[in-house]
Amino acid sequence: MKIDNFFAELKRRSVYKVAIAYAVVAWLLIQAASIFLPAFNAPQWTMKILVVVIIPGPSGGDFLVRV
Repeated sequence: MKIDNFFAELKRRSVYKVAIAYAVVAWLLIQAASIFLPAFNAPQWTMKILVVVIIPGPSGGDFLVRV
């Protein structure tokens, strides 16, 4: 498969749009958590867990759900 065909296929399947949408929603969740978790006196590790779960993306989240 040529690299041009690969990127055209990604565009055809709207992979770029989904990746951008996921990045925006992940950023919003992290920003909201950084405001609300300290307000509820949540332990420090909860923010770390949230980031570790969000960063890998949908495939990482899918893996965590199946474990």
